[in-house]
Amino acid sequence: MGTNNSKLIVGLVIGAAIGAAVGYLLHSDKREEFLEEIDDAVDNAKEKIGNAINKGIEELDTAIDRVNTLAQTAVHRLKAGEVGV
Repeated sequence: MGTNNSKLIVGLVIGAAIGAAVGYLLHSDKREEFLEEIDDAVDNAKEKIGNAINKGIEELDTAIDRVNTLAQTAVHRLKAGEVGV
């Protein structure tokens, strides 16, 4: 039980430190720079996620094409009597 309390305290301290840092930056001269960096980071993350989704879609399309080809080949072989049932 002591371990859970320690984790909670560490989490609260880290959260408070992050909150204080963000609060300081938002009320300082570096506010605009900070917001631009966050905006850039968000744009970068969106681009990476979009690229990953597109890659996944392409791989899925390729897999579907392979399955369709295999299914068509199997149907043709069955119709030609090449495969016993």
